[in-house]
Amino acid sequence: MAKREIEGDWVMGWPDRKRATLLAGKDAEGRVINGRAPLIELEGLITPTDAFYIVNQLEVPEPVHPDDWRLTVGGAVDRPFELGLEDLRKLPGRSVRAVTECAGNDAGFFDYLTKGGKKPSRRNQQDMQKRAEMRIKGATPSEAEVSSESTTTCAVSAGEFTGVPLIEVLQRAGIKSAAMAVRAEGFDSGRPDPTVQYRSVGTTDYRYVDPGVIHYDKGLPLEKALHPDTLLAWAMNGEYLTHIHGGPVRLIVPGWSGNWWVKWLQALEVTEQMPPCYHQTHYFVLGESADDPQKKMLTAMGVRCIVTDPVDEDSPLEAGRRRVRGLAWSGEGMIVRVEVSFDAGASWCDAHIEHPQERWLWVRWSCPWDARPGAYKIMARATDEKGRVQPQIPWNFQRKLCDWIVPTEVTVS
Repeated sequence: MAKREIEGDWVMGWPDRKRATLLAGKDAEGRVINGRAPLIELEGLITPTDAFYIVNQLEVPEPVHPDDWRLTVGGAVDRPFELGLEDLRKLPGRSVRAVTECAGNDAGFFDYLTKGGKKPSRRNQQDMQKRAEMRIKGATPSEAEVSSESTTTCAVSAGEFTGVPLIEVLQRAGIKSAAMAVRAEGFDSGRPDPTVQYRSVGTTDYRYVDPGVIHYDKGLPLEKALHPDTLLAWAMNGEYLTHIHGGPVRLIVPGWSGNWWVKWLQALEVTEQMPPCYHQTHYFVLGESADDPQKKMLTAMGVRCIVTDPVDEDSPLEAGRRRVRGLAWSGEGMIVRVEVSFDAGASWCDAHIEHPQERWLWVRWSCPWDARPGAYKIMARATDEKGRVQPQIPWNFQRKLCDWIVPTEVTVS
């Protein structure tokens, strides 16, 4: 029987394939509140909006109508002011294509590569609906559930963001000479969920700091705030921002992990000291242990390179000529080289990097392979324009920013 090739009102022309969809969790009203992108199923460079990953640290707020949205700008400035969306849109605009990645993406590989045990899958197997329901109920998973969870490579996406450079707004306000940072605050609020941090460290035996009910905020260092690609965005992938992705306006911080990309923006405050924001002093920090006195806030992503075809679950493969494919990106510059090994790192060859190559966007790469019968550990590593070669980020107790080289293990029959 011929397979149906119509999806909804559209003739798709791909009868054996469906559109990639988000693996989502929904609230009691059926609204999506979290989700993981089906990375292995995607083609091209831009993640469709409906498949773009979603992470929220606090409660998802009720929408604010774009006509009612206001942004206050104050602190260490000469001219505090408030503006609406149409005021913002009158300023000189800019579009930036960039990868955004959850800081905890691939955290399970830290443990796998240091301790062994069960290998996390590149395909997303997490039950996001279970996570959503636990969050709604305020339930805490058991120690066994937390320690057995393995994060996957699906809390990462890439998009085109359109808005106004943050510097345009700050210059209108007039930054005082003693300014050090810009605190960006969203209109989402709530008590940080301890379960999120338990999952991050891999155990419930963790001293969680409870700040009570707070707004989500981040203190962006002034140098990054003034970069022309740091945006106040109202559009994503050619459309107005959807609510769950931070509309009407969100902060875009290319190169830095997703926790800096403050959603549902409502206030900017220029400060003369680094503000003690919860999500960069107690969570999203780098350190050797929870008691490490030298913990520091995490910022830019490392250098990342992953194999997307084949993945472990495709094994066994048929022998013959094929191409290994993948994605590579960096938090500090354009990818300039990708190398592939078919013998667990004993030897390396250069892969072909597909154009375009952009500073903040990932690249697709491919490498020919004469797949003969046997067992293989395929590895890939990337180099960015600053000369950084992965891995760059050491193991840390919250298991953030994993950029280690993970072998793809397959057999060829």
